Formats: sequence, C-alpha cells, structure tokens
Amino acid sequence: MATPGIDHAVALAGAMVGGGLALGGGAVGAAIGDGLAGSQTIAAIARQPEVEAKARIYMFLTVGLVEAMYFINLAFMALFIFVEAKSV
Repeated sequence: MATPGIDHAVALAGAMVGGGLALGGGAVGAAIGDGLAGSQTIAAIARQPEVEAKARIYMFLTVGLVEAMYFINLAFMALFIFVEAKSV
C-alpha cells in the first residue's frame, strides 16, 4: 500500500508534466501563428502596397487572438498545478 506522501508526489509530478505540456504546446502554437500572420501580411503588402494599413490592422488583430490562446494555456497550467495537485 502506498503512503499518502507518495500519492501526493505522483499527483504533483503529473500536474507539473501536464502544466509543462500545456505551456509548451501553447508557446509553439503561438509562435507558428505569429509567424504565419506576419509572413502573410508581408506577402499581402508586397502584392498590393495600397492595403498596408488595413493588412497591418488585421495582422495585429490576429496576433492578439493567437496570443490570447497562449494565455488560456497559461490558465490551464495554473489549474493543473495549483488545483489538481492539491486535490490529492
């Protein structure tokens, strides 16, 4: 039979791994999304220079939404570590 200390340590380790995966996946996704938004904005401005202001607005809107998803992943990491690990 496992002791309560071991159960808590395993739950804490699982919460840390889950939180790390959430942050890592969110960071990779945000980096890819920001890169795609930036590259497509540059391509659009190169094709049609007169749409520069509008393309830039859309790029910043897209980057903001992509970064918001990263902060949602940060909230999930906090949930995994501070809530799930304490429940054991």
